[in-house]
Amino acid sequence: MRLISLTVRNYRVHQDLTVPFDPSRTLIGGPNESGKSTLAEAAHRALFLRAKTGGNVQREMVSSLHLGDPEVLLTFEAAGTRWELEKRFAGTTKGSTRLTAQGRPTLRDDEAETQLAALLKTETAGGRGASGQLPSLWAHLWVWQGRAGDDPSGHATQHKEHLMQRLQQHGVAAVIQSAQDQRVAASIAESYAELFTATGRPKAGSKPELARARLEQAEAALQKATEAASRLAQAAADHARAEREIAEITALLPKLREDRAATETRLQQVATLRRDEETHRQTAEAATARRVDLETHDRAIRDLQAQLTTQAAALQPTDAQLAALTEAAETARTASQAAETTLREAAESLRRARLHHDLAHAAVAAGEKTETHRRLAERASEAEGIQKELAAHRSDLAKLPVLHAKDLARLRKLENETGQASAALEAMATGIELIESPVPVRLDGQPLEAGQTRILTEAGELLVGDGARLRLRPGGGNSLATARARVETARDALVAALQTHALRDPEHAAAVLEQRQSLDQKITGLETRWKALGGESLATELAQATAALDAAREELKRRSELAATLGITPPDADLDTARQLAATTRDALAAAETAETTARQQAERLREKLEAANTALTHHRDETTAARQALRDLETALKTREETHGDQAARAQALATAREAEAQAAATLAATREALAALNPDLLTTDLDRFTRALTTQESRLREAENTRLLARDRLTLDGSTDPETELRHAQARHQAALSQHTSEQRRASAIEKLHHLFTTSREAIDRALVQPLADRISGYLQCLFGPGAEARVQLSDTGIEGLELIRPGDPAFSFATLSGGAKEQVAAAVRLALAEILAADHDGCLPILFDDAFAYSDPDRIQSLQRMLDLAAVRGLQVIVLTCAPGDYSAFGAGEIRLNQSTKGIKDGATFQSAASSIPTDNITLLS
Repeated sequence: MRLISLTVRNYRVHQDLTVPFDPSRTLIGGPNESGKSTLAEAAHRALFLRAKTGGNVQREMVSSLHLGDPEVLLTFEAAGTRWELEKRFAGTTKGSTRLTAQGRPTLRDDEAETQLAALLKTETAGGRGASGQLPSLWAHLWVWQGRAGDDPSGHATQHKEHLMQRLQQHGVAAVIQSAQDQRVAASIAESYAELFTATGRPKAGSKPELARARLEQAEAALQKATEAASRLAQAAADHARAEREIAEITALLPKLREDRAATETRLQQVATLRRDEETHRQTAEAATARRVDLETHDRAIRDLQAQLTTQAAALQPTDAQLAALTEAAETARTASQAAETTLREAAESLRRARLHHDLAHAAVAAGEKTETHRRLAERASEAEGIQKELAAHRSDLAKLPVLHAKDLARLRKLENETGQASAALEAMATGIELIESPVPVRLDGQPLEAGQTRILTEAGELLVGDGARLRLRPGGGNSLATARARVETARDALVAALQTHALRDPEHAAAVLEQRQSLDQKITGLETRWKALGGESLATELAQATAALDAAREELKRRSELAATLGITPPDADLDTARQLAATTRDALAAAETAETTARQQAERLREKLEAANTALTHHRDETTAARQALRDLETALKTREETHGDQAARAQALATAREAEAQAAATLAATREALAALNPDLLTTDLDRFTRALTTQESRLREAENTRLLARDRLTLDGSTDPETELRHAQARHQAALSQHTSEQRRASAIEKLHHLFTTSREAIDRALVQPLADRISGYLQCLFGPGAEARVQLSDTGIEGLELIRPGDPAFSFATLSGGAKEQVAAAVRLALAEILAADHDGCLPILFDDAFAYSDPDRIQSLQRMLDLAAVRGLQVIVLTCAPGDYSAFGAGEIRLNQSTKGIKDGATFQSAASSIPTDNITLLS
């Protein structure tokens, strides 16, 4: 099946629009709201919606812009024939359907709907459930906007029967199971269903499960009997062991208590010695601190005496150094003052030279500005004359009628048409000459004499005698009237055109046009000269030059007045004289600047030398003052320390007493520590912990043994009323019987499970071989997008195709649900194309597949790859139709292109069409060359 053209009338935004389809590739582009999706919907509803359908479905198609019922005319090829389908959606009573084909009778309404469904090999929608049925009809071929990323497996399920038939014809019919195989498989599947659930788990209530339950009961009874026998034997053993432990612990406890008491006594002695040790340590530390304090003060007094002697000796040579530094500072001051005087004189000379130089340059600037102003004034005068001449020519041009060369050509054409019409009229005129007549002859009531000639330009009546009447029609009558009307029309058009421009005749128009062209040339030449003079900016330049001249003159005036105060004569007004003076003053200024720079450098050098001498003198004075103050501070500190700590003899006596007290305190501390070490306190603490821990452990063991003996005695009393050994032997026999039955049932279930697995595996292999052609076609399309290594994996279930996965080299398999939005659109498109390619065998090898803005999440680079995939589908025989708001992205598709124009919507639909293979002119489509 192949779509040829679509016409929609009064359908939503479209008033009357015809769209042709390329046999292989069609691209329909246009901005949003231009009606692309409306075209897709109209074609779909023409094929699958009965015309006699009302309700919301019909109301949604009605246009709010144009009057009339929605109409759709669809031309298509199917079953080897070209069909024309026309539907008028006017509700349940007025709706109509017409289906025609060349050489066949026209079918209408129900007959047409029945034939259409047979051609499409599917049901059509109608009635109240139409809105719910429509989306599922050919949903694998109509990719609606916003649904491109949906899982395409459902489309394969809807067409499973036809798809399986076509897949079985692709080379896998030989591996279909035989009838006997199917009966055996069904029997095994039935037995498997009796024993196992759908998930492969054992089914509750089956024989293996009942045997397992009985085995579990026997195992529980055996376990209970075994535990009872074990408990009785364990109770007897526990009672004997508890008796032995109680006797052993009772013998150990007295010795452990005695050892712990002795250790606690020795630890009390250790505590007393440690208190004594702390007292003696503090005494020894105080004696040592006293001795260190006395030695420190004695050493400090001796250091102060040595510093005092050294400081007094260092002050002796400072007076001689102070005198020498004072003399050097005075010499530097005298030299610096002389240099400052020289610098002031040089600065004054420089100021006079700069004033003279600036005056000369001001004179030069005033002269140059005067010259510039003069030249601009001359150009302004010339430009003003040109403007006056331009104004005169423009005035002459304005007096002439507005006329262009194309207007004159049109007048000449109208004049020629008038002359041709007049010549044609004259050529149609008929001449009548009466040579001789026995009876009177009259033409239009006027007598016609012999030898007289009359010219007829319109129909006339010729009366011969009293009875013969002739109607003469020059040029055939109607043709002559038409020629006369053409003459009048041409003459009226010529007169109207002359009156529009206020002209007498075409010769007058030619003269006017020649005058206008001559004036235009003159005006253009004058405008060129005016622009060459800078006429557009000349006034501004002249004003700027005038302002600059005034400023230069004022500057010269100020410089002259300042120079006069110093006795400098102003230069002459001549520009050359001013330039010569400027050159002379420039050299004088340079010499003055050099002298001033030399004097400044010399003054700065001597100033720095003076500052260095003053700094050295000040520094020496400060150091001498500080040294004398330090000497006085040392004398004060020494006197204060001797008053506090005594003279040298008193300090020596105090040091001897302190050292003797320190030795006695150290001896007492050593004796106390020796007595403490003899008791070995660290081991005593460990021994006490050990004895306490051992006592606790043994007492705990004693309590546990007594509890064990009590519990064992109670258990022996309670369990001794039955024979546990006999119960154990009976439980073992019942367990063995249950185990044998369970093993038998499990062996049978395992055999059935293995057979079921073998038949299921074989069926899966057949299913994989069956679905492989579809997977290969999908992979071929995916390789256009993701490279040569990409492939698709699909699975066949009882309901249809499912488990779609995308596999790329180096990456894990991705299920369809985990793909990104763009990848979902692309993979779904590949599946749709593959399904359409296989199912096209039922439709003459071709099916249309339509994408309505289906790749919204795909970037421009991936769109380029998509074009390769869509082109491959067209090469394989499909008719690919793409509707998009970005047709520029599909420039490499090579499709027949249609552009919808939103601006013409609501008046008369507009579109442009450019075909890659053919041109299909229609009333509403403009072909692009």
